[in-house]
Amino acid sequence: MSVAASPVPRAPWRLWRSPYLWLATIHILGDSVVVLTSGLLVLCATILVLLGMPFAALGIPISVWANRSVYTIAGWERARARITRGQQVTPLVPPPRTGSRQEDALQAINDPGLWRQFAYYCALLLLATIWFFAVVVAWSIPPVLIALPAYYSQYAASQAQLGPFVIDNVKSATIVAVLAALFLFFVSPLIVRAASAFDGWLAKELLGPSESGVLAERVHQLVQSRQQVVDSVEAERRRMERDLHDGAQQRLVSLAMTLGRAKNRLGDKDPAVRALIEEAHSEAMQAIAEIRDLTRGLHPPVLTDRGLDAALSAVAARSVVPVRLSVDVHPRPSLTIESIAYFVVTEALTNVAKHADAAAAEVRVTREGDILRVEVRDDGRGGADPAGGSGLRGLSDRVAGVDGRLTVDSPPGGGTILIAEVPCG
Repeated sequence: MSVAASPVPRAPWRLWRSPYLWLATIHILGDSVVVLTSGLLVLCATILVLLGMPFAALGIPISVWANRSVYTIAGWERARARITRGQQVTPLVPPPRTGSRQEDALQAINDPGLWRQFAYYCALLLLATIWFFAVVVAWSIPPVLIALPAYYSQYAASQAQLGPFVIDNVKSATIVAVLAALFLFFVSPLIVRAASAFDGWLAKELLGPSESGVLAERVHQLVQSRQQVVDSVEAERRRMERDLHDGAQQRLVSLAMTLGRAKNRLGDKDPAVRALIEEAHSEAMQAIAEIRDLTRGLHPPVLTDRGLDAALSAVAARSVVPVRLSVDVHPRPSLTIESIAYFVVTEALTNVAKHADAAAAEVRVTREGDILRVEVRDDGRGGADPAGGSGLRGLSDRVAGVDGRLTVDSPPGGGTILIAEVPCG
């Protein structure tokens, strides 16, 4: 990808007043020098990349060093384009190190960025020759022909030969001079502009990332950004759970204990006051239960401390429908993924208890490579519609938030199978 610093004038007479014309001329003339210097360096570095592979086994990272040298040399060419044309070419990024010399060397050889930059200098070898003749035609020949009336008669034959044309009088020499002046004024700037435009296109295509590469990088950035948002939301849930557990819940427990002691000390002395204390104690116990349910809904502490197996075991134990549970998630996924899997199971079992009229349910959580698979089955009446209830829609949105997928198979009378697949690599 590249960005031009300022628009290039299209009309020839405007090009004459623009620094672009002269800087572009310098640039395309400099291509010959670049081919003979940077081009040879890139060729040598590319050869070293190929020849350095056997030395990687000896711990000598020649290929990796040569690969990065090509990126450095190509950076000089991008800087030249920025100075002379005002063209900003986004630099290619060399492959990251893997920690293994053999893998790094193999990665250096198979690096697409290396071969794209090598192709640029190979193409520039041909173009530099073309550009040289183009500049000669644009800037050298027309001035010579413009001055033709002043010197053609000085030749020994008192005439000048221009291909099949013979210039042997002032009239013909003047016509040639006028045509040469028109060519110099109108055509020469267009030749330079076209050569510079093609040269810039070549730099953009081979020295910068491709459009598909830019798009892939943008998608990668968006995925990372979304993952950061999801992780921050889950972290905030855990913080709220801790604050409620360590703050309000503990104070309510202390209040309930104080009310209990007050009720015991009061005994039967004042039935009206005792009734008020008992009511306050009951309300405090109910508030404690509600806060526990709330914190469990935000993020259960057992999930952070002991993982999915223990957290889902507690959920299955509380379920009004008998649940057979199987959890096999080694190695343990991130807390964000665990939280999503936990809430998929809890919402699914809540729906089973409320709507399925089922006799039993089964929950299986497995890790298959980089995918965490959650499956909840029941033998109820089926007919669940993911689009018809906010619970399943919310689960689907939550799973999709980490590039996961939620499917529901619930034929009427045939039970329900809910499957969530979440990446956890």
